[in-house]
Formats: sequence, C-alpha cells, structure tokens
Amino acid sequence: MTNASNTQRNKKLTKRILIEVIVAIAILAPAIYLCVNLKPIIIGQVLKIVELKPNSQGFETWLSPPTTITRGYHLFNISNAMEIVTDPSSTTIQLKETRAYDYHLFATKKDVRWSDDNKALSYSIYRLFNRHSTKFEPSAVNDTGVFVDLLRAIFRTQFESRPASSFFDLGGNNAFNYGNAIEQLEGFTSPLFETVREKMTGPNTAKSGFIYRYNGSRSYNFTIRSGLMEKGQVLSFASENVPFSFSSPDKYPLTIYDGLTFVPMLFDKPVMHIFQADFCRPITVKFNRVLTMFSGIDVHEYVIKFIDFDQCTNISDINTCPELDKLDVSKCISATLPDNTVFLSKPHFYGASNETMENLNIEGFTPTRDQHEALIYFEPYSGTPLRAHHRIQLNIDAIIDPMKQSEYGSELTPTKRRGVRRMIPLVWIDQEVNIDDATIGKLRLVHLAIRHGKVVIMVAAILLIILIIGILECLAKRATRKERRRRGGHQKEDPLMQQMTSINQ
Repeated sequence: MTNASNTQRNKKLTKRILIEVIVAIAILAPAIYLCVNLKPIIIGQVLKIVELKPNSQGFETWLSPPTTITRGYHLFNISNAMEIVTDPSSTTIQLKETRAYDYHLFATKKDVRWSDDNKALSYSIYRLFNRHSTKFEPSAVNDTGVFVDLLRAIFRTQFESRPASSFFDLGGNNAFNYGNAIEQLEGFTSPLFETVREKMTGPNTAKSGFIYRYNGSRSYNFTIRSGLMEKGQVLSFASENVPFSFSSPDKYPLTIYDGLTFVPMLFDKPVMHIFQADFCRPITVKFNRVLTMFSGIDVHEYVIKFIDFDQCTNISDINTCPELDKLDVSKCISATLPDNTVFLSKPHFYGASNETMENLNIEGFTPTRDQHEALIYFEPYSGTPLRAHHRIQLNIDAIIDPMKQSEYGSELTPTKRRGVRRMIPLVWIDQEVNIDDATIGKLRLVHLAIRHGKVVIMVAAILLIILIIGILECLAKRATRKERRRRGGHQKEDPLMQQMTSINQ
C-alpha cells in the first residue's frame, strides 16, 4: 500500500514539474523574442505614426504640428550716430541692444496638393505675427532709439561712392534716424519710402518693417518629397516677396529640407541642410552631441553652421567646406540690392574670428553660447524637433557718406569725401520652437521603453512564472492535505468495521 502511494505521489510530482517547465518555457520564449525584437518593433510603430501620406496620422500632424513658435526681435540702438557719420572710417560703433519684442508666430500650411503618385506634395505657407500675450510688455510701444535707416541704406547702393546732390535731396544726409522701435518692426512710412515703394515686391507694400512685410501673407511655396525616409526634401521653391525660385537639384548639389518637415532616424544624418525661406538660402545644421532632456528623452543636439558651398573640396563632406562668419543674403532682401550688401550672421557675431571682430570695430557685442548660439534638439527616431532656438542676425554693409557737422551740432552737410562701408547690425531674431507636453510624453515613453523595456519584460516574465508556479504548488499542497485527511479517516474506520463483521458472524 505504501509503495503504491509513493509511486502515485512521484507520478503527480513529475507531472507537476513538467507542467511548470512548460509554463516557464511558454512565458520565457515570447518574452525573450520580444526582448530581442523590442527596439525594431517600437521603431516600426513610430515610423507608422510619422509616415507622410494622405489621410494618415502623420499627415494630420504635419498639417497642424503641436508646436508653439515665439519670435523675439532685438534691435540695435546706435548711441554715437553723430560721431559715425562725421568720421565713418575710424569711429568705433557703439550700440546697445534693445529689450526683446516678443511675438507669437502662427504658420499655416495651405493649398496642399498631392502628386498623382502621392510621392510629393505642394503647399504654401501663411504666416501671422501677433504680439505675445504675456511676454510683450505694453510699455514697449513707447521705446525709441537711433537705428540704421534701412531704406536709405538700400537706396544708397544705387549710387557711386561720391553720390550726386540729388541723392541727398531724396535720402537726406544722415545714415541713421531717430524713431520708434516697434514701428521698425510693425511698419512705418517716410518720404523716401514713398519714393522707392513702386519698386517693392510682395503682398505687403503699404509700409516698411521687418514683420510687416511678411505678416498675414502667403509668402512661400514649396514642393517636397513625401516618402518616409526622404520626406521634406525640397523639389522646388518660390517666394512671393522677392523674385526668387529654384528647383532641386539644379540649384544646389545637396539634399535640401524645407525646415517644416523632418525625416526620421537621424542616426546616419550627421548633417542636414535646411532651407531658410526668409533669406533664400539653405543653412547647415550639424550634429553636436546626445543629451538626455525632458526627463528621459535622448535628444540629438544640432548646431547651425554657415557654410560656403562654393569653396568645398568635396561637396558631400562639409568638413571640407570653409565655415563663414557671415552669409550674403542681399538678393532675398531686395532684388535691386547688389551682392555683399546684407549679411546673415549669428547674434552678436557669436563664434566669429578675432579678425572679423576687429574689423567690425563695434562695442556692445557680448556673444555667449546660451544666449546667441543657434541650436535644434531633435528626437532621433521620429525626427521631431522638440525644441529649437533659431538665432540669426541681419546686418548691412552700409555706405556712410562723411558729413560735416554744423556749429550748432544738429545739422549735417555732405563733404566731398568718398563713402565708407561699415558693417552695422540691424536686428537679431530669437525664434524659439517648443512642442506640446502630450507629444513629449509619448516620445518619453518610447525612449523609456527602448532603454528599460527588456529589463521590465524579463522581470515581469520571471515574476509571472514564479506566481504561476507558486499557485500550482499551493494547489498541489492543498490536494495532498485533502488526500491525507481522506486516507486518515479510512484507517480509523477499519477496526470498528472488523468488530461489526465478527458480531454479525
């Protein structure tokens, strides 16, 4: 009897162990498979979401990106304008940056048209600038200063180094003017403006002003590729503000992106060339480093570089291209401007060579990385720009005609000396782009899953195995106790049954 019971118990134990091994394998096998393929699975889901095709989630996000764009405009107030115009060749330009005048920028994609094969789409950009609801200080409307007379400076380029008196009759004698700071941005008129107005192009020509010219208008027209790994690549561009257009790759022997559509999987893209529509040329962004930001997202930091593509030894390798302190953008400001008149630089000429800074002969620049470097932080899997600081400065190489100051100190009269070229800053723009918290939260989960997902899966699998085996063992012990109680009851009944049997006999 005892041997039979032991044999039965051994069989049950063996069966139970076999079941537990099968359970462990059934849980571990898919867990290991999931761990091995976790990253590709997650990336695949991300790529499906960001895919740009008709009626897709990626298309809807592209149409209405979850971003907030703020532009801060910093003008340069010239504090020694009179000394400059009387001695333009050697006078150190002394300037002071105004406070930031902050605006909300709303950029809307309209007139969207897909190609017949859905591999490309065309669209226009409508932009609207509004004073920032909290950052724009009401008292700013009263700010005044001495600024470069940009209209006069542009008009001056049409004349020789010693202009005729007719120029001074139209443009006045002073290269600078005292005026309202906000009007420099939001629009103003002047007698000279009325003279040159007929030559202006674009939708907004009733006034002059850095913001006014673009505000509320359809300024740019793009055609881009829409394929997953090539989306955003510019096929053609046209501006309505100046007669500028191009088709790619005819204009540039490089891949150019529109700056509003971003390609995923940035790990093999150390360099991208992003077209700046306001200045009619591409700007290079170069990978700098990986940072952990937004409580767990490994972002790729890109730094904006000004590259001279014409001087590259190997156009496909920007390391062979010289980096510039400034870029000529004259033709995008005015079709009538000669080359090398208006330049783009980093704010306060951050990163410029000592030689450039000495040649500028300007006091008032305080370049620092935190305030003046142009940086973009991309989430590398989706290509989403989580935060961007587009910081650029507009400068003019103005011709300043030496003047003679009257004995009363307020009137200027032209001398017979030649005009002197001086690089003078006009404005620098701090455009900050931030994505909403919901999108950051989703991308944070992606990075946490890739970083810790394998450990979580294996720990969960092991805990599940332990739990199931624990339950099986508890059930087995409970069944054994019941069996023992049942057998113990039968053993107590045997003597009584024997006595009853003898009596009956």
